[in-house]
Amino acid sequence: VEVHVNGVDDGSMDLHYNSVVAVNNFGAGGVLNKIMQANEQGYDAVAIGCFLDPAMQEAREVVSIPVIGLGETTMLMACMYGYKFSGIAFHAKQAQYYDRKAFEYGLAARHIPFGNLGIDFTQVQGAFTDPKEMTENFLKESKRLAAEGAEVILAACATVNAIIRREKITEVDGALIMDCNAVLLKTAE
Repeated sequence: VEVHVNGVDDGSMDLHYNSVVAVNNFGAGGVLNKIMQANEQGYDAVAIGCFLDPAMQEAREVVSIPVIGLGETTMLMACMYGYKFSGIAFHAKQAQYYDRKAFEYGLAARHIPFGNLGIDFTQVQGAFTDPKEMTENFLKESKRLAAEGAEVILAACATVNAIIRREKITEVDGALIMDCNAVLLKTAE
């Protein structure tokens, strides 16, 4: 198996606005365009490494290869590991979006509303160098979600997930902290 990592040509990391997400998804050089290019170049599958599952449904209509999204895949897998799941986004707007996605994927009865770290994506990136604050916030939110009944908790951002895995956080108060990136890649494989 060969994995090629690609990103959008332009766009914004300020994901507080639905309009920015739309431009990142459907603008020239955006997610949908990149997925169509992968299909034309003969790739066997596309794994969207963003918990927003950008342009996933639209791409599934226009390409002949499997299109797998980080959010959908890990939410579905979470249901195999526990009855209730939740996740932790990096800010409140993202958490609201993920709650809507859980409903859209038919998982409203299995999900506990997502928590958030209260930071923006620039701060998430800074956590590669200094993970202390983000990790502390993640542990605090995980404990809260576990107390509310979450048996599986998702680090609801591929970047956050990478840092949480590097910090070896795999369980909090009996709740599994699922490795979302590994689930996505193994599913695509």
